[in-house]
Amino acid sequence: MIRPLKLLLRGGAIAALLALASCFHGSVKDPAADRVRADLDQLQADPQLASRAPVALKEAQEAVAAAEEPQKDPALSAHLVYIADRKVRTARALAEARVAEDQLKALQGQ
Repeated sequence: MIRPLKLLLRGGAIAALLALASCFHGSVKDPAADRVRADLDQLQADPQLASRAPVALKEAQEAVAAAEEPQKDPALSAHLVYIADRKVRTARALAEARVAEDQLKALQGQ
């Protein structure tokens, strides 16, 4: 029985077994992170909004990247998704406010 195990563990099979074992317990990615990523992607794809709040957008990108990282603690994962969602919403609101300000200035200038 030990001989087949030794053969299995040769040639990089150890790394494969360790990778497989980590899939069964340990870190888990919160599925809600995909929704937050989609919201961020939609904001970045909007040509009218994408350039209006660059600092807030960068903070949102960083928060989404952190939320997408698998976590061992489900509460931490949920917290990171919540923070990312708020950062994306803040970036959108700030960008929309700046669009509205620019439209108001254009109307006042007419």
